[in-house]
Amino acid sequence: MPVTENPKLQEHREKLKLVPKKPGVYLMKNQDDRVIYVGKAKSLWNRLSQYFGGSPKDLKTMQMVLHVDHYDYIITGSEKDALLLENNLIKKYKPKYNILLKDDKTYPFIKIEKKADYPYLTLVRKTEKDANKYYGPYLNAQVVNGAIDLISKEYKLRTCRADLSKPKKRPCLNYHMGYCSAPCCRMVTLEAYHAQLQEAIRTLDSGLKNLIPALTKKMEDCANNLDFEGAAKLRDSIRLAQKFAEKHQVVSVKKVNLDILYCYRDGDISAISVLSVKDGIIHDKKNYTFPDSHSVSDEELIVSFLKQYYLLKDSVTKRIVISSNTDYEIPFSELSKQMTELFEQTVTLSCGRGKFTKNLIQMARENAIEAIKLRLQTKIDDQLFLLKEFLKLEQAPMRIESYDNSNTAGSNAVGVMTVYENGVLSQKEKRTFAIKNHNGSDDYAAMYEVLDRRIHHLYEGDKGFDVAPDLILVDGGKGQVKCAKEVLLKYGFTIPVFGMVKDDKHRLKDLTDGYRLWDLKSHKNLFVFVAKINEQTHKNAISYHKKKTTLTATQSELLTIPNVGMATIKKLYGHFKTLKQIKEATREELKKAVPDRVAQNIYQYFHNDGV
Repeated sequence: MPVTENPKLQEHREKLKLVPKKPGVYLMKNQDDRVIYVGKAKSLWNRLSQYFGGSPKDLKTMQMVLHVDHYDYIITGSEKDALLLENNLIKKYKPKYNILLKDDKTYPFIKIEKKADYPYLTLVRKTEKDANKYYGPYLNAQVVNGAIDLISKEYKLRTCRADLSKPKKRPCLNYHMGYCSAPCCRMVTLEAYHAQLQEAIRTLDSGLKNLIPALTKKMEDCANNLDFEGAAKLRDSIRLAQKFAEKHQVVSVKKVNLDILYCYRDGDISAISVLSVKDGIIHDKKNYTFPDSHSVSDEELIVSFLKQYYLLKDSVTKRIVISSNTDYEIPFSELSKQMTELFEQTVTLSCGRGKFTKNLIQMARENAIEAIKLRLQTKIDDQLFLLKEFLKLEQAPMRIESYDNSNTAGSNAVGVMTVYENGVLSQKEKRTFAIKNHNGSDDYAAMYEVLDRRIHHLYEGDKGFDVAPDLILVDGGKGQVKCAKEVLLKYGFTIPVFGMVKDDKHRLKDLTDGYRLWDLKSHKNLFVFVAKINEQTHKNAISYHKKKTTLTATQSELLTIPNVGMATIKKLYGHFKTLKQIKEATREELKKAVPDRVAQNIYQYFHNDGV
């Protein structure tokens, strides 16, 4: 199947115009908002252009591109930062099209084994919460091993891991070569050895930078003495020290858990970028933009966002670091107290002081600026404002909910709720409804049931349904609009409702409030925007209906087997996931999910052409 058959390919190409030529990580997502591929890039625009601007280089990439419904990206400070972040996000999401390392190895760290009387440096892949000291992570284990060897030789630290509780009689070759002070033979006092160790720690703290002048002087002396071999070795050591000195900002050796918030203002529009860090690793990024927010004070913007953001999450990170480009002096102590009382657990808010948090703040700042650029360039607000003016709404519809039904001759009737927030499709807010109480062929009754169930959840404040829409769009005309308005009246809500009217070829034509028609085609941009919403909602309804129909057909076949009821089918799918797995299962495998007698009946049905 050629790549051009991806119906969203043109949409992806349009979005490419907004992607920056900066290093970062990109996340490909399918229709269910599931991450199917994570990649890193020196230039996000260049890399993503290879997927959507030309022909994929192999079959695997071609298949992946076919399933990309939308994509997101996180800007990083460098390509190396992107590489580290890519590794962590692959481990988090386990994307279908990424190669997953089965041994779960991660990047290397330098560990100073402080538990030993004579500490030494070693390479490890994981850090622990103990008395030892860690540096890293680093991208290259070979560079780390080289750095350990260089530091150990320079400060005459032991490289062996032997038990030194009892002194040895003779030192090893490293002592005779001048690389070790031979603590194994007690040829150095414990105090002197620890003084050497402190020098090594200071060198590691500097990223080996303070070694470079001394190494350079030695190299020049070797060259002046015509010891070119020694000079070459020192030159390599200098290069290694320079490479080792490169810092990374996407991971911390400390197992910290915190959120980084950066508030950025640019004229009438503001943005807040949130980076979530778990166990020292960035796990998520979210950007929020607020158009026409010039009249909102810095204090109101930040404080209101804090409370709404974490209340919607229904949980709060214990440590939150906040920064902004505004003049607002954030009252961290007061806000910490308010958040602690609100969530009934200790929450600390502060500014970023350490190098790690300052680097993350810079990353959050860049992502907030990028979010504003994206918002302005897509002109989403223009469309929402135009819709507000066109339909005479009281406010711009920042949250639009669209509804559609689907059935086959009245059977397996379903309804779907598709949500657009700030003009952008929100896959996670999509909801599906299996029609229960009415004949599926009665479209009015089905629409009433779907809206009744949704608005009832809103009325009760149920989680996942507790955000009210600014505008409701229903697939249909006066009848569907009337049903929706009856539901809203029943629960006491006044939300604007419009029907998406189709022509004879089932294509979007007008909008109606139940009394008059609005000619959408007279406003080209608005027509394209509403048509996109209508198309996505219809697509969701058809997709869910097909899934329901397939499941019903499967259930019908299984229900013909003796002693198999709906409870048994639920157990079978809980264990095997698909009908194919059930058919191919052995008696012993079936017995793990259902009783022996039932397992025997199922096995005979699929292997002996019936019972």
